[in-house]
Amino acid sequence: MTTASAPRDSALTEALLRAFALGIYGLLVWNVAQNWWADTGRITLLLLLIAESFTLALVLFARRAVVRDLSPVALGATLYAAFFFVFFDYGHTRHLAPEWLGALLQLAGLAWQAAAKLMLGRSFGLLPAARRLVTGGPYRVVRHPIYLGYLIAHLGFLLSNFCWQNLLVLGVLYLAQAVRMRREEAVLCAGEQRAQYGAYCAAVRYRLLPFVY
Repeated sequence: MTTASAPRDSALTEALLRAFALGIYGLLVWNVAQNWWADTGRITLLLLLIAESFTLALVLFARRAVVRDLSPVALGATLYAAFFFVFFDYGHTRHLAPEWLGALLQLAGLAWQAAAKLMLGRSFGLLPAARRLVTGGPYRVVRHPIYLGYLIAHLGFLLSNFCWQNLLVLGVLYLAQAVRMRREEAVLCAGEQRAQYGAYCAAVRYRLLPFVY
């Protein structure tokens, strides 16, 4: 793993990052809200809106990071992962599966995300960072269960809102997510919790998909 080169964050850095998240992320959530309001029967859009709004709320109330990876690679991957949905085509899509099936998968993904995020509590954040090591609940299954929840939900969204543009957006997203997972692990392996995290990685072998990756 590449060691994250991040100094201990200042209060000013923390405040600026949260202000940026509030301003930009809020605007993008509003963009999804407008698309849903134009066609309120599209439950998959409503669920996407709920998921992104929940993420924004958690970011705003997150515990201050002990150390955060502010490298260009980590910043680029995180920015894309946070704002990818602005690149979706919401109007020129087709159903590969019924709306209800896509919504059902989104709900399953949201439930898994929520369980993992609630387990993290105020240790949740966007950028790779060291806050508090969590190993219980969904974290006993894979090391990055929130990303697994995203994957399930995004699959549901794509099945009911398919176009090649949306497939490309999600393909790039999961390349960015792979970068984020590795950078998060690099921060934890380089920090004060490295011995605990090493033992955790030995016990929970897979990052995202059990028996696959």
